Amino acid sequence: MLLPKCGLPIHPYFSALKIRWIMDNVPEVQIAMAEGRCLFGTVDTWIIWNLTGGTKGGIHVTDITNACRTMLMDLQSHQWDPELCSFFGIPMSILPQIRSCSEVYGTVADGSLKGVRISGCLGDQQAALVGQRCFQKGDAKNTYGTGCFLVYNTGTQPVRSNHGLLTTVAYKLGPNEPVYYA
Repeated sequence: MLLPKCGLPIHPYFSALKIRWIMDNVPEVQIAMAEGRCLFGTVDTWIIWNLTGGTKGGIHVTDITNACRTMLMDLQSHQWDPELCSFFGIPMSILPQIRSCSEVYGTVADGSLKGVRISGCLGDQQAALVGQRCFQKGDAKNTYGTGCFLVYNTGTQPVRSNHGLLTTVAYKLGPNEPVYYA
């Protein structure tokens, strides 16, 4: 059920198992969940939320490339999946809104950058794919850092591997643009 929906195997690298562990093992999170004041987000969500005001009206969003690496997003609907969230026991109410990689999310709320629009967000390896201008089906990039990552643009249809490779979102460059996969 999981792999066909989210494209990822059960593995602690992805967010769902980390969220579940935190919910089960951190008393402060359990209290915040019970009081309805707990939110989840990846690093991009936390940065955007804080830049747009945090507890004083911050915007709780993530982009599709970061959302797809949580094990909670359906690769076809591009939304949080009720079945995946139920499987892990994670309430959808704590998850950020999923947006494209290129649109205005909000503006910086305070400081010397106050009023500057926040208008782009891409996950790590997907950002490298875009940065290397791999916009055509068949384009690929390889990066070396914390690991060796080969990401291959498969176009607008997800391609499922029978050999242990991951299926993921490559990018979506605007709210009305198509989703590209890798």
